[in-house]
Amino acid sequence: MKKKHPEHVNLERWLVSYADFITLLFAFFVIMYAISQADMAKFKAASKSIKAAFSGAGPGGTVPMDGNSGGDTANIFEAPEIAGGRVMDLPAGKIHTAADPDPELQEMKERLEESITLELGVSDISDQLHMRFDSRGLVVRIAAKDFFEQGSAAVRKDLLPLLDRIGRIMSKSRRLIRLEGHTDISEARPEGYASGWELSAARAAWVAKYWVNRFELDPKRIGAAGYSHYRPLSEPRETASDGTPVESRNEEWRRARNRRVEVIILNNLYESP
Repeated sequence: MKKKHPEHVNLERWLVSYADFITLLFAFFVIMYAISQADMAKFKAASKSIKAAFSGAGPGGTVPMDGNSGGDTANIFEAPEIAGGRVMDLPAGKIHTAADPDPELQEMKERLEESITLELGVSDISDQLHMRFDSRGLVVRIAAKDFFEQGSAAVRKDLLPLLDRIGRIMSKSRRLIRLEGHTDISEARPEGYASGWELSAARAAWVAKYWVNRFELDPKRIGAAGYSHYRPLSEPRETASDGTPVESRNEEWRRARNRRVEVIILNNLYESP
């Protein structure tokens, strides 16, 4: 019988697996290199387009920053427009963005809603206040009818608790406050005031003094302005069940809601000297 020789063991089979691994690794880096080159080309194209777009912005494609272009002096109560963020409501075809609301201002808004709803027993907050955010901060419009009597700068006594709720919450903050007074069109030449400008400014000043005296607010935190009757509110359109507009508001109602003060709790913090 022929003697069988022992089977030879191939000790170099690992080279096959190693060669496969090297091939796959090479292919991987080739693909990564190709992707990086494609992105670089896109980046260069985008960079070239941007440079071309801004080539007319001043000498050498730059914007002058030497401060000699004019303009008004900065005012701490006039917050600058902030780019980016939420889309604000504007007429059709126009877009404006503002930064997302500050967490502290968002909290103040919620506390105001809770305070008016629970403490004053108002079921619908819009019956007393209308609040919104814009680029300046939180705007609180006191929407109560007849907040001011015709030709008067003093808030009606029965509405002072509403003013107290707002002032108490603001007194615990370090935000700057801007008060804007308004009149209705029939108060363009009010009795006792030279014009609606003086009356609207007096309304803002009355609220400012009330809060300073009652809550010991630092007067340096508060600014007041008057706009007379030149910034009237647009009338909310009511609709019936069938969707047709309801003209249920008389002229006196329209005028009364424009006798108002708007409170802007600014994004700016008051920094004591």
